[in-house]
Amino acid sequence: MVVPSSPARSDGGKDLFGPANYPAGMPVDLRLLRYVVAIADEGSFQAAALRLHIAQPPLSRQIRDLERELGVALFHRRPTRLTEPGRTFVDLARRLLSDAEQLLDRTRQAAAGELGTVRVGYTVSAAYDDMPAALSAMREHHPGVEVVGTELWGRDLEAALRAGDLDVGLGRFLPCPDGFQREVLRYEPYVVVLATDHPLARHRRTSLADLRGETFRFMPRALAPTYYDAVLAALHSTGETFAIWESPTPGLRSLRLREPDGGFTLLPKPVADRLADVRQLSLTEALPPCELQAVWSPPDAGPAAQVLISTVREALAA
Repeated sequence: MVVPSSPARSDGGKDLFGPANYPAGMPVDLRLLRYVVAIADEGSFQAAALRLHIAQPPLSRQIRDLERELGVALFHRRPTRLTEPGRTFVDLARRLLSDAEQLLDRTRQAAAGELGTVRVGYTVSAAYDDMPAALSAMREHHPGVEVVGTELWGRDLEAALRAGDLDVGLGRFLPCPDGFQREVLRYEPYVVVLATDHPLARHRRTSLADLRGETFRFMPRALAPTYYDAVLAALHSTGETFAIWESPTPGLRSLRLREPDGGFTLLPKPVADRLADVRQLSLTEALPPCELQAVWSPPDAGPAAQVLISTVREALAA
């Protein structure tokens, strides 16, 4: 390291670290700082040499060279004690050594993914349980990593991933831009969700055939095309077809399931479990499951992002 200029001054007003007494670029490495601190702590060159596991003559020579370069005596000899400038030097040296240790520790922590910031975009369906569970797991196991979450519709999440504004995406049937990796974290069954006064609400199970003539109520496709298409593919996988009504107001609570013409929607069970004042029915048909997914760019995922992906993989597994 190179010690910068400092306002510290000797009793005579001399600038100890100014260019007149400290040649520009002269290296004072951490080893020399430790030597000076050890002598100050031990009160003698001999005891410091024993502590440092070096011979006393080389230690004394290096301290003399340092004092000559500084133009300042750091120690009185016989007995060994710090001069006033020496006390200033040791005080600053202790801080620098502590900062250097912290620098190394934090750098190693960052390389291991235990320190840093991860930007996570999550879809509306992941806001109920999945993102809170991910945050809780990260706080418990990796408290040094800050997770910055942003709730987005799938369309906007894809744009943010492409732009590099997010490190990881979390949600159901996420878009996966070219060069990104998508992983299924969990498979979930769909359930039928309808109003509590619907004629089928007294049942616990139903089939899509029982819903013939009903209107399928869902979010606008423009908000999350990949999720919309996957749900519609599951809905039509049995050959049944339905009139589709798209809510003009985004959100699961604006599907108007109590309209006079009835209607229903199809949701992954963990999401349906969070809705109040509705009735959910399991399906007799085996539909393709819903997929909770994570998406990220492997070349751009730093250690902290990789730690988050691993933690989320475990925390949100089925």
